[in-house]
Amino acid sequence: MLDVLSQSEIDALVNSMNSGEVPTLEEKPEDTVKDYDFRTANRFTKEHIRTIEAVFKNFAHLVSNYFVGTLRTSCEIEVLSMEEMSFNEFNNSVPPLTVLAVISMTPLDGSAIFEVSKETACSILARALGGGKTIPAEKKQFTEIEMAIMERVIWQILKYYDEAWEKMTSINSGLERLENSMQFAQITDANEAVLVATLSISIGGENGLASFCLPRQMMTPLLKKLTPKIWYTGNSGKQVEAHPEKAVKSLSNTVVEVKAVFNTTDARTEDIIRLQPGDVIKLDHKVGEPLTVMVQRLPKYLATYGKKKNYYAVRIQSELEGDEQDG
Repeated sequence: MLDVLSQSEIDALVNSMNSGEVPTLEEKPEDTVKDYDFRTANRFTKEHIRTIEAVFKNFAHLVSNYFVGTLRTSCEIEVLSMEEMSFNEFNNSVPPLTVLAVISMTPLDGSAIFEVSKETACSILARALGGGKTIPAEKKQFTEIEMAIMERVIWQILKYYDEAWEKMTSINSGLERLENSMQFAQITDANEAVLVATLSISIGGENGLASFCLPRQMMTPLLKKLTPKIWYTGNSGKQVEAHPEKAVKSLSNTVVEVKAVFNTTDARTEDIIRLQPGDVIKLDHKVGEPLTVMVQRLPKYLATYGKKKNYYAVRIQSELEGDEQDG
């Protein structure tokens, strides 16, 4: 319980303050100057980070659809964070047991790291091998077979990674090697700035993480393009070459439905119900009148009908004009 001063003690304290016997503390101005460490200076602007985050959101959507179709279970992937740090900080944050994919991003120089946590890797492996969702609690190492399966999965993931970057630039990612320890995955200097994109992955109710480590030196050629304007307009300044001959070749091999039809006729529902085998339906089509050739259910030509060998056939007479096609 707090002590309560008596009236006499209060009077004595006031008198001592008035006489100057009790020293008062002077407020010191707070220091407004802070030391600046150039080694930890931000190399990626907020605009760069927002644009790369949009790229990884697109990547997360593509990979989640891939896992749903491949693993036959529900999958949700979200961008958890996008942080700039030193490579040494990323190195220290990686757990002992993980899958580390050292990847190239041609035409960019250098390498990046795609890290898959133990929980995510075990979820993928369990379902790829036809098992359930149970993850081993004490797993100390991945086998060669498991690493071979993860290699195939990562190769497929990198295709969607390239597709996610298409609005910004054209890259061709490749898997250089797989590692289990950061000791063998040193891709840049310890003090080099890197951008780490962390993804939250839920596969069949089991949660895990994955992350991309992108060195600043590797991403430097792209920094001028990393703007929200280019992302939303899809115009990165690259010229698209026209290949009309490829378009014509592709269309030439397209399959379309072609059929020749007679003129239609009207009938009552009562007449249709009473139809019997052997009854004749009179069409509103005169003998010798040309048939209409339909292309994809659109009238395109007039033709005469006949026979060729053992098949019915039509011979094109003329092409219908625009008004006739609409009619």
